[in-house]
Amino acid sequence: MPVAITNCYVIEKAIKDLLRDDNTPMNFKAIDVQSNISALSRPGLACAVMSGDFTEADFSGRIEENAKIVVSLVLKNVASEEERRKIAHPAVSYVIGKLHNNDLGLDMEPLTVGNWREVTTAEHVAVACMVIEIDFTTQFTVVPEAAEENYRELLSICSTFKSETPDNETLAEGTVIFKEVNNEPEQ
Repeated sequence: MPVAITNCYVIEKAIKDLLRDDNTPMNFKAIDVQSNISALSRPGLACAVMSGDFTEADFSGRIEENAKIVVSLVLKNVASEEERRKIAHPAVSYVIGKLHNNDLGLDMEPLTVGNWREVTTAEHVAVACMVIEIDFTTQFTVVPEAAEENYRELLSICSTFKSETPDNETLAEGTVIFKEVNNEPEQ
């Protein structure tokens, strides 16, 4: 029986578990694409459910979520740009082959691949890395019964943060001069 999706992190975890399976010769290293990724011993992988939209499927009150998932691959080869690309294209094909039309054992529509694109920045090039994003979509029924479970999980997560009293809480303050933001000189 498929596993219910109580929140979108379940999808992220299932993708990471599949593609980071240490029992296979080809597995990816977990990475954070927002931090220093220069030390890669094998191709890196990050996954995130980036957006979703909701529809009421019928008059039953069930809500369907259409989710967009982005899988990021980070490839490194210090030899040359050509060698990085030589690795990149098979890696993209491999990930698409593993994920497209796969429901990951979850109670959702199988993943559908959208597109892929290179998103390498100058900082990545400086450390001989290439970053590629692959988009997937899926659809699943939102489980209202999971609200209490999600609430308990949030309480647990929040309990790990430093507790502040409302009187000591500092909010960021600032002003925006819209003319300067729009590249218009101030008059």
